[in-house]
Amino acid sequence: MTATLSWIDEITMTELERNPYPVYERLRAEAPLAYVPVLGSFVATTADLCRTIANSPDFEGIITKAGGRTFGHPAVIGVNGEIHRDLRSMVDPALQPSEVDRWVDGLVRPIARRYVEQFENDGKADLVSQYCEPVSVRALGDLLGLNDVSSDTLRDWFHRLSNSFTNAGVDADGEFTNPEGFVQGDEAKAEIRAVVDPLIDKW
Repeated sequence: MTATLSWIDEITMTELERNPYPVYERLRAEAPLAYVPVLGSFVATTADLCRTIANSPDFEGIITKAGGRTFGHPAVIGVNGEIHRDLRSMVDPALQPSEVDRWVDGLVRPIARRYVEQFENDGKADLVSQYCEPVSVRALGDLLGLNDVSSDTLRDWFHRLSNSFTNAGVDADGEFTNPEGFVQGDEAKAEIRAVVDPLIDKW
């Protein structure tokens, strides 16, 4: 790496977690496709590059090292070919547009209305925490038959898995700089399995 771009070596996870956008802007201007050591991966920061990569047969879907640590292998978002098709076939039928059209009005709209009613007279709302997150986890939870699991629990699982998934910092040897950051994800997975495993034979 040239001296001009040596600043990329100094990017920290704290910086990215606090506010990644200045880093993205500088990468776009100076190194639109760059290896970022703290992430242990290449980062593409322009729409054209992302489009090229997404449409190129030379690039395959992969999962980050932190994603693999969180969700294991194989995971549908990190494999290709026959393995991907096999994993995707387990969830794809229920999420096809024509199938979603069949159940969205009866399942999702009542949930969305219920959450809107909780703040519509307040004059303000945090749309992520009061609407988008609870509606999405409640709708998916009910679709999967997790009706007895509270929305707060579903959101808690989502947040802990997300924190684990984004615990991407690695050192010069490619080892995680914060291995303890995966504990919350592991605990969430154990809780999910305790709820879901008894239901699998009923699905």
